[in-house]
Amino acid sequence: MTLDEMWDCLNVEHGVSEQTLQVVTDINGYNEDTMRDILYSVAGLREFEGE
Repeated sequence: MTLDEMWDCLNVEHGVSEQTLQVVTDINGYNEDTMRDILYSVAGLREFEGE
């Protein structure tokens, strides 16, 4: 799964706002670890579906 797909999944499927995603990735970096941290924070999951 690409970073863009992770972003879209968080935004569309888990309801994380674009603004929240932007702020968190500005602070922690735009990378897989950050995306997984956000996923864990909002859904309690360690991996995206299909990974």
